[in-house]
Amino acid sequence: MYDPSYEVAIVCGALALLFLFCLPIARLQKLVLELSAWALRLALLAALGAAGYFWFRPAELPAQVTDVLNDFPRVRALLPEPTAPAFAACLVAPIVAALLPLLAVLDVSRRLAGRRLCRLRALTKDPVPVALVPPAASPVLRRIDRREAADVMTTAARKPDHPAERRAR
Repeated sequence: MYDPSYEVAIVCGALALLFLFCLPIARLQKLVLELSAWALRLALLAALGAAGYFWFRPAELPAQVTDVLNDFPRVRALLPEPTAPAFAACLVAPIVAALLPLLAVLDVSRRLAGRRLCRLRALTKDPVPVALVPPAASPVLRRIDRREAADVMTTAARKPDHPAERRAR
């Protein structure tokens, strides 16, 4: 006999669980990221496995796949015939390639979540006051005498006296 009270309890429990996952609790956020990353990774691997299976057995491709593709004539025109071995691979490859960046984002976010996220939040919570540094004094500019500059340049350009030249003097 069907008892609707179980259905109400299951729905309320699921809504309460979803409510908890929406809260900014670091451990729950990390759990959501872990589950999402693993679910996407397994789905992509399953799709690639199915493409490999249908490479060897293209006749076993479900009719629902071609029915869905008939609704998208432009996509259907790009793909080979459904009886071709490469059909499933050509269908799955762009989907997997499009979802790989999302998997990378989930992996990076998952690594940053948890304790590291708590530490990052603690560091950015109270901004560290920056000590005011007085501006550096600007150098005093004075006019340069051309004669003094020329004398400095000639003394700097002169080679040191050779020992033989000193004896000759």
